Amino acid sequence: MPTLRNRRLEQLLGGPIDESLTYTQVTGLIPGTAEGPDLDFKRDTYGSRDKDRKALCGDVGGLANANGGLLILGMEEDSQGRAAKAEGVNISDAERLRLHQTVVANVQPTPTFDIIPVEDPDRPGTGFLVIWVARIATAPHAYIQNNTLLYPKRIGTQTVWLTEALVAEAYRARFAGLADRISEAARIERDFISRLDSRQSWLVATLVPDLPGDFRIDTATLKAFDEEIAGRSIVGLGIPLVRFLGTRVRHRRLVGAGEYDSHGLYSALACELHESGSGSIAVSFDTRYPRPDHLDGPTPGSRIDDEGLVTTVAAALRFLAIHARDRAAAGGLATLRVTIFPVAPDLPAYLMHSGGHGIANELGTHPVWQPPVADAVADIDDLATDGRGLLAATYRLATGLVQEFGRAEVLQLTADGNLRRRYWNRQAQRDVMRYAEQHDVDVLEDMAG
Repeated sequence: MPTLRNRRLEQLLGGPIDESLTYTQVTGLIPGTAEGPDLDFKRDTYGSRDKDRKALCGDVGGLANANGGLLILGMEEDSQGRAAKAEGVNISDAERLRLHQTVVANVQPTPTFDIIPVEDPDRPGTGFLVIWVARIATAPHAYIQNNTLLYPKRIGTQTVWLTEALVAEAYRARFAGLADRISEAARIERDFISRLDSRQSWLVATLVPDLPGDFRIDTATLKAFDEEIAGRSIVGLGIPLVRFLGTRVRHRRLVGAGEYDSHGLYSALACELHESGSGSIAVSFDTRYPRPDHLDGPTPGSRIDDEGLVTTVAAALRFLAIHARDRAAAGGLATLRVTIFPVAPDLPAYLMHSGGHGIANELGTHPVWQPPVADAVADIDDLATDGRGLLAATYRLATGLVQEFGRAEVLQLTADGNLRRRYWNRQAQRDVMRYAEQHDVDVLEDMAG
C-alpha cells in the first residue's frame, strides 16, 4: 500500500504517515497546529445518517480533488481551527471498515486513501483515526447522492461543492494528463529500445504512474537492488522465464540485465527503473528464424509464441508495478504500453502457437511489418499482486498485440482475469493450474466464443 507523501505534514508529525504513527506524534500537534488545505481535525467520528455519509464522502473526496491530506478523527479544535484536545474516538476494526466501505460505495472514482488507527495507551480501543487521502490523476471524484453526482473540493480550510464549469475544467485536466502519460511512456520506450540488441526479438513493456513516486539512488540502494534481482528469474503465471545476471545504474535509474553484447547493448533481459516509479523491461523471445548469421534461406522473421507472449506480459507488468509501488511508493493508476521489437519490412513478425513436439502453427491472418503496440491503464496494486487484476491487464495488452496479427484475442486468459485451460500446452498446464489455485483464479474448461 502506498503512503501519503507530504513533506509539510511529515514534518508536523515527526515521521512518515503510515502504520508506524504513534499517539505521541499525533498529540504533538497540540497546542497550536492549525488546520489547512491539507489538514482537517474532527472531534467525533462520522455517523451513519445520510448527512454524516455526505460529510465523510465530501471531506475525503474534497481532499482527493485538491492536493490530498489528512483527516484526524478524535482531535478537538479551538475556535481558530487549531488542535486543542485529544478527545478520542472508537478505533476498532469494525469502525474502520464501516468508514472505508462508506467511501468506496459512494465516491467514484474511488480515491486512494487509508485509515490508520492510533491507540491511546491509557484507553485501549480509543484514540485517533487518521485518514490519509492521496491526490491522484483520476480526479475529479464525485459523491453519488440519489443518482446525482456532486463534486467536492477542499479550498483553504473548507470543503466546497464545485460548479459545472469547475467540474468541466477538472475533467479537461484529467484527459490532458492521460495524453501526457501516453506520450511519456512512448518516450521512455524509445530511449530504452535504443540500448537493446536488435539481433534478438523482444517484448518491451513500459509503466508510467499517474502521479510519480520518488526514491534516491545511492550505494545502498544499488546494493539492495542487486541482492534482490541478480541471479533471479522473472516469473509469469508461475512459469520462470529469464534470469537477471547483474545490475548497474544510469542517470536517475537502476539497470538490470541478463547479458551485454560486445557493444554494451542489452541482451536476453533488461530493465531500467526510474526514480519516479516509471520503468521499462525487455524480455527476449529469442525466436528469430533463421538466425541472423545464416546467409541463405528465407527472409529472417520473429516467431512470437502466443503462450510466451501472455506469460511474458504478465511477468513484465508485475515486475514494473512492484518497482513503482514498493521502491518509489507510487500508487493509484498507471499507464501501460507494450510492443514487440524489432519489426520491419525486412524483419516481419509471425504469431505462432506451439503444440508441443516442435510443432508450431501460425495464428492470425497475416504477419506484421511494423512494431505492434498496445496500451492500457490499470491499478498499480492490482498489477503488483498475482491474481485476476494482473491477468485482466495482461489480457487487455496481449490481446491488443495479437489483434495486429488479425487474431481476435489471446485465448489463454479471459477479459476478467481467469484462465482457459485448453489453450495452454500440456507442459505449461501444470504450472498455470497451480498458479490459479494459489491466487483465486478460476479455470474454465470451455472453448472461447
